[in-house]
Amino acid sequence: MRTTSRGFIGCLFLALLTGLLGIGLRHAVAVTPVDVAFRAVLRAHAAPEPSGTSNTGETSPP
Repeated sequence: MRTTSRGFIGCLFLALLTGLLGIGLRHAVAVTPVDVAFRAVLRAHAAPEPSGTSNTGETSPP
């Protein structure tokens, strides 16, 4: 299938517009720093530290 010049220019324009919008939003919206309460939630929902052993017989070493 052959791409038309009009379709290529339209796609290129949309890609450029999307990129500029993303950069504009990045500069316009302030980034909120992570607070202590959010870090506590992340620690509560974190995966446990690997202990080196598996809880299934198929993957544990012999």
